[in-house]
Amino acid sequence: NKDRVNLGKIAEALKETDDKVVLLLTGYADQGTGSAKVNERLSRERAQAVYDCLVKEFGVKPEKLATDFKGGVDNMFYDDAVLSRSVIVSLQ
Repeated sequence: NKDRVNLGKIAEALKETDDKVVLLLTGYADQGTGSAKVNERLSRERAQAVYDCLVKEFGVKPEKLATDFKGGVDNMFYDDAVLSRSVIVSLQ
């Protein structure tokens, strides 16, 4: 639920932007947990879950979003594998 609060704020801001603004949702998984195939699936599913939440729950136009996934990665933040299990939102 805490992540949905953040997504709600992202959705509010995105709805107020020009239609040319597109957010890229990039899914990640930590490299140490699963196989390359499993991590690819997990990272893709994470990005899709955020996309679905923004579109279905918060009414963001699908054309304002794009998804990507990176599979398993080394620790991205604070040497903590859990923090690599994420979706990073950036301007495309």
